Amino acid sequence: MGDGPGRRGLRPAGYNPALDGVRALAVLCVLVFHMDALPGGYLGVDVFFVLSGFLITGGLLAERDRTGGMSLTRFYLRRAYRLLPAFWLLVAVATGWVVVLGMGTAGERREFLDSLASSTLYLNNYFQVVKQSTGAGWLGHTWSLSLEEQFYLLWPLVLIVLCRRPRIVDRLPVVLLGGAVAVALWRNVLVAFGAQGTRTYFALDTRADALLVGCALAAWLRAARRAADGRGGVAEASRRRVGLESMIGALPVIGTLALAILAVEVVRAPSGWGPPTILTRGGYTLIALVVAALILALEQGATTSWLFRVLAAAPLAWLGRISYGFYLWHFPVVAHWGPDLTDTLGRWPAILAVGVISVALAAASYYLLEQPIQRARAARSKARSGQPAPAPELVERDALAPVGALR
Repeated sequence: MGDGPGRRGLRPAGYNPALDGVRALAVLCVLVFHMDALPGGYLGVDVFFVLSGFLITGGLLAERDRTGGMSLTRFYLRRAYRLLPAFWLLVAVATGWVVVLGMGTAGERREFLDSLASSTLYLNNYFQVVKQSTGAGWLGHTWSLSLEEQFYLLWPLVLIVLCRRPRIVDRLPVVLLGGAVAVALWRNVLVAFGAQGTRTYFALDTRADALLVGCALAAWLRAARRAADGRGGVAEASRRRVGLESMIGALPVIGTLALAILAVEVVRAPSGWGPPTILTRGGYTLIALVVAALILALEQGATTSWLFRVLAAAPLAWLGRISYGFYLWHFPVVAHWGPDLTDTLGRWPAILAVGVISVALAAASYYLLEQPIQRARAARSKARSGQPAPAPELVERDALAPVGALR
């Protein structure tokens, strides 16, 4: 399907390499932040929250349109197969290093065991609220994995309930945006009553606005596609088609502005977990809306635009595909080798060295562990159903790299 101005309707959902490019930039920002060279690099986690909400909700709604329902069993199995193998590899290596080999001090071993329990139970974000910990340099970054797993556990159930109410389904994007606003207001209420920065930064109930903005974008695009394809009312379809056609031409400009705003913010953003800042009071919600604008531009803007071509470039898209493993391994690499490399090489050469080591570990995890498990799962699914296995790129669209870091 072409991307010219005469195109009617929206480009259908499918694998988008430019979104992998966004993943790559987000995880690189987190890496540079942890090397103390990018003050707002922690906002990379907000990018991933919006992407998670967008892709998960889009997939669930597409399944509902295709089959008439949403299978919780299939959803949870997909998440487990995608996320657990690489995570448990990190846990096994870290446990062997700290517990079996006895590396580090007694205090570091206690710190690691505390983080190990909270991380494997996917409660590390609330552990960080009570007591910030790097997990002896191994597991401190798993707070965002915990937050996203809590979202994966709860959101499909909530979405199923919402979709059983026709009046809500018809207004789902507005309802979800209202939820994001409610989270922002709740965050301000907690601040007004003296909540600490760790409470508002790490907890699901105070960071779900970014996830809900992504969910709202997915719900809006689904409704727009249905209307533009004539599955809504005639008047509704006509109105949406006119609006979409007038907007599509501006999307490359909108996407460029969104990327520029994000670039400025990762350079100048204040700390997210200290005293309340403009981000705590509503800035996180605004950042999420900017990320949503970028995603929309990449999903529906012309694939010939410079923005799409740069973010979909093969090296960035590849790094985005392995970004989950990159995220898992970059934190211990930074913690254990970063300071010595910085002293020896200087800041930016050390960042490059840490990045190369993290890429090597992530690639090994991806090609030797994650992909073989995905292929085996696809083969078993094909054998049971007698249907062709899903194409790897379609699996990848669901393969979120939930990232974040100890801020």
